[in-house]
Amino acid sequence: MTLEAPLADGRTLTLEAFGKRSGEGNCGVREVRVYDGADLLQTVSAREAIELEWEFGDGVLAEDFYNYTVCWSPEKTMEVLDLNFDGNTDFGLFGWVPNNTIPYYYWQWDGERYRFACTIQGAEVHPETGEVSSEYKVGSGGVQYQRDFYRPDGEGNLYLVRQERECFDFPNLDYDRGCALETWVPREDAVIRPRSTEQNKDQLVLIRREIPVYEVQADNTFSYFTEIWELRDGYLQMTSRDEYVYD
Repeated sequence: MTLEAPLADGRTLTLEAFGKRSGEGNCGVREVRVYDGADLLQTVSAREAIELEWEFGDGVLAEDFYNYTVCWSPEKTMEVLDLNFDGNTDFGLFGWVPNNTIPYYYWQWDGERYRFACTIQGAEVHPETGEVSSEYKVGSGGVQYQRDFYRPDGEGNLYLVRQERECFDFPNLDYDRGCALETWVPREDAVIRPRSTEQNKDQLVLIRREIPVYEVQADNTFSYFTEIWELRDGYLQMTSRDEYVYD
């Protein structure tokens, strides 16, 4: 697979992914060669990301299998995007076949070469807000889906600014309107980089919860409300409870 990678300085690099078929219906990338015209600038090894993500360590797993990513089609093996909004094209490799949203290993252009940056599931860039979002299924602790939002720091590294969780573990939840929505942010002293599946929960603090609920009245009719809970004076408290009327 070959993709073009425009840079902020006006050059357009060429990214060529090399790999192999790895069983029926799957393929994998071993390396990406980066060309500036006819000149080979860099060869990026997929194992670099695999070892860092899975913490195998140098030389621990010598099997050839771990030199390759795993993808279900050659067309999906690599993608290009601008992760940190600096005008330079970054790229990602489809990491492995997941049970929900697709994880990509990402490399960012640092002005001279590509360096491994992070692994993100279901990444989408939002230039209008300067954020990168990641959405994936959790399915534990009452949380169904989770969305992480990242922004680049002064060096272009992504860090978590907030996390949104869809939660179902609440009494009298009005399932016809969906689930409860929670917003979490890092604690003041926490710097959280992207991870493929989850964040360190004790580094996050809940600042807002929106819950669609119902009440059964004495005459067995139902009333519906939307509760808003917000962090005030150090603890979460209800700030509004508005009635909801179905059309």
